[in-house]
Amino acid sequence: MYSPILRTFCYILIFILLIITACATMTGSKISVKASSKSIKKFETLTLQIKLAQLFENPFNPDEIRVDALIQTPIEKTVILPCFYKSGESEKSQWEARFTAMHPGKHEIRIQSITKDDTLISDILSINVTDSDRDGFLRMNPNSKYSFLFDSGKRFRGVGLNIGWELEPKWGNEEMYSYENLLSELETNHGNFFRAWMCPWNLPLEWMQVNRFASYIDEFENWDQSFLHSDGLQLESGKTTFTEDDMERITIQSDSKQTLIWNVNDVKKFKLKIFYQTQFTPDDIQVFASPDNESYESVSIEFSQTWNTFEDWHRVFVATLGEIPDGMNYLKIQIQKPLDTSPHLAGISIGNGPPENAVDAPGLGRYYEKTANRLDEILQICEEKGIYLMLAHDYHGIFKPQLDRWGSNDEWRRNPYNTDNGGPCDMQTDFFTHPEAKRLYKSRLRYMVARWGHSTNLGCWEFWNEIDNAMDWQSIPETAVAAWHNEMADYLKSIDPYKHLVTTSVSHRETPLLWQVNGLEFTQRHNYGPTQDMEATIYDYIKSTGKPHVVGEFSLGWKGPGKDYPVELYEGELHNGLWRGMFAPGPILPMSWWWEWHYDQGHYFHFKPAADFVALMLKHNEDVIEPLQITSPDPDLVVRGLRTSDGLFFWMLNSGKTDLYDPRLQIEGAKNAVYLLRRFDTWTGEFSAEEKVHLDGQLILESVQIKASGDMALWLRAVEQN
Repeated sequence: MYSPILRTFCYILIFILLIITACATMTGSKISVKASSKSIKKFETLTLQIKLAQLFENPFNPDEIRVDALIQTPIEKTVILPCFYKSGESEKSQWEARFTAMHPGKHEIRIQSITKDDTLISDILSINVTDSDRDGFLRMNPNSKYSFLFDSGKRFRGVGLNIGWELEPKWGNEEMYSYENLLSELETNHGNFFRAWMCPWNLPLEWMQVNRFASYIDEFENWDQSFLHSDGLQLESGKTTFTEDDMERITIQSDSKQTLIWNVNDVKKFKLKIFYQTQFTPDDIQVFASPDNESYESVSIEFSQTWNTFEDWHRVFVATLGEIPDGMNYLKIQIQKPLDTSPHLAGISIGNGPPENAVDAPGLGRYYEKTANRLDEILQICEEKGIYLMLAHDYHGIFKPQLDRWGSNDEWRRNPYNTDNGGPCDMQTDFFTHPEAKRLYKSRLRYMVARWGHSTNLGCWEFWNEIDNAMDWQSIPETAVAAWHNEMADYLKSIDPYKHLVTTSVSHRETPLLWQVNGLEFTQRHNYGPTQDMEATIYDYIKSTGKPHVVGEFSLGWKGPGKDYPVELYEGELHNGLWRGMFAPGPILPMSWWWEWHYDQGHYFHFKPAADFVALMLKHNEDVIEPLQITSPDPDLVVRGLRTSDGLFFWMLNSGKTDLYDPRLQIEGAKNAVYLLRRFDTWTGEFSAEEKVHLDGQLILESVQIKASGDMALWLRAVEQN
């Protein structure tokens, strides 16, 4: 039996412990919120710094911990804005909300954090939003397929190109090919739109760790590090005519066995480019590694897809499947005999030395802070320069299990969704059908909306670059891909309070089920080849889908300048593609590929005249751009026309090989009147002096010359009625 005094003491002690426990729980459960300002302008972003003391294992998993900003707006609508994890450990973490106000007036904000154990709600934070003249987010234009609309009602038509990725310092000139530099060049030339990829080598958000090594590249010009080669090995100098002009070559004689050995400390991997004219198989080549040039062991190799080049030569890459064991200081490549013909070796790259993480993303379901910070910077650059971004979340190569014709893109091996890497997908199709894969992808979408959805310069979410390639190469059914897009587009719209535009893209295949997905607001296909075929594709897509169409990539050739068409033709097709696209329905002008090459060649100036001419069409915001039927009796003269209430806009291209003089145009649908005409040089952006012309169903341009393969634009404004 306890004494009364002892019993009383125990009661008091228990009471004190309960109070201490309760106080500790209350203190640990508080949500601390700090706003970047108490007052912001409409379409300006407010940042909320949030401190939490809740338990979690993975802060990126919203099923474990879900943090939202609940925002009561002046229009009596509660906005639910996802918040994102920034740093810190469980029970002591930092989160952030980025809120862009879309209405003036008083906003009341509370932060809500939900775990399986409890739900916490912060005190109300009041923010005042004042009106502004900012344009806001891009929207579909219900009245026209020639433009988007801002929230302000102002029309927008994109002029720009792909800047798919930038090169890191070890992969190229960081300053030259950085987004800062390339977007500055685009801004200088009045561009306002670009497209970028999230992929394993650019802005990877959740990828596997990828090792990079020091690289020794032998283009068979300098044999200082080549230890030995067999007699009779022939060196070729200069460039050949049968393939790309990027490397020197050596010829392997078909009537003798050839051996090459490189002495490079700690060889880890290699890749060799081979050209041949007849059959060449893995049995024709063997690769060995040795620590001492005495005891050699075989190295597992694979062939890439072949690439047909000029004069019936074929190109293939031979590469290691995995990393070569440590301590191998000699690499031996042996060509077997007999061969049907003499192949050419065109350079070898040897990875060597200790590994360095090229992509230290944390893997599936966790997101890479370095990428997130870089995309923050890119969107800030966009805001400063008035440029809008179409962000492609993934590309088709993440499903490819073998080397392709580029000798790369075998990213399924490193894909975190692959079961070999701990993911839920046995096959590539599982990505689109497996419940766990879809849950993980939705978590990534939620993080992206929380982190970047606030940006008015984020023009469009694009799910995939060329998803039809994966459908074809990995036999992923279109039904599965279409159903996935339907589910993900609906989910993205449900969590994105700003309702950004949503699309995806295909390479060149027909995917009718995909474009029936309502959540994909405009279609996108990539057109490689002469731009004269581009307009038909645009009109066919609009007719079959009823949606606006965007040419997300175009160029004369998909292999690259000088590889499938002569290099001197590429600039002309960049120019013509912009102007053909301008006079076809599309809220974004066709976007060229090969951005680095065009930058090196000084071609970005082509965007300025195109952008300036588009600005004339959009000058009066209440106008609607309409097509104008225009023809010419000259079969070599390509003519296109558009009209607004303020003027007529023509483009003429001389597709012939001789100059044209005094071109004659037949015009339907334009009012008969006297017009003020100004000719526009589409290469320099210069206008001629105004001149009066009479339009009565036709227009004769007297004393005007259009050179062979040259073009010209016209701007006409009516001044007198007939």
